[in-house]
Amino acid sequence: MKIPRSLLAVAICFAFTLTLHAQVFLPTGGYHRVACFKIKPGKADEFSKFAAGDLHKFAQSRVDSGALTTWYLLRSVIPVGESAECDYLSVSMYAAAPTAPMTPDDTTNALHKAGLNITAEDYNARRDALTTLISNNLFQNRASVGSAKKGDYFVVNYMHTNGTDDWVAFEKKMWQPIAEDMLKDGSRTGWSLNVAVLPFGSDLKYDGVTVDVYSSWDSIFSGDPHFADRFHKVHPDMEIGTTFEAYDKLRTLVQGELYHLDDAIIASK
Repeated sequence: MKIPRSLLAVAICFAFTLTLHAQVFLPTGGYHRVACFKIKPGKADEFSKFAAGDLHKFAQSRVDSGALTTWYLLRSVIPVGESAECDYLSVSMYAAAPTAPMTPDDTTNALHKAGLNITAEDYNARRDALTTLISNNLFQNRASVGSAKKGDYFVVNYMHTNGTDDWVAFEKKMWQPIAEDMLKDGSRTGWSLNVAVLPFGSDLKYDGVTVDVYSSWDSIFSGDPHFADRFHKVHPDMEIGTTFEAYDKLRTLVQGELYHLDDAIIASK
């Protein structure tokens, strides 16, 4: 019998620490915006400098102000190239409902608090010279276990569900305990379950996202050779074949993508 591979991958972490390299517990609840953008041709090196400088400082000011709990910059590892939808994901996390969009004056004030003597117009012009925004969507976290840290890998799985509530309930019942068990032997370091909030509608390619967090490149591809044993240990009252048959009826995997956590800014306690 073929055992389906684990649900992989956007999502995201709240934290209670001052250092970027510290371990971060993944959040449960709250909303997060995910901005997908492409780097303009020939601008990769300039963007790297911008990301480490002005972008990081601006995000830091947003976290310091309490507007965000966490900010992540995720770089696409697979896929890459012109056909890849996103080169990077910028993830902005909120403790509860998202804040209203910033006005130009709000942005300028945040930039000045970050020590950047530029206006919102200056900042946006610099950003737009290097990148093209593809999408900016809103998600809500429904369940999370474990943690993540800068340098980890996120495998992001985009799902089209046949009823979001039923899918979420099944993920919590079946997969979350398995993810918790994986933390014990380091097969994964984190997992989260997220649903799309905006935009919404029947024509969307996906309405749910799962994320698995890996601590190293090798751990992504080592697999779980004893998955059947793990499943029976965690779910002694469930039969693996019929369980995954039911699972397959609840969602379709649209696409899986691999990201590297390049940068993280985390609110202090």
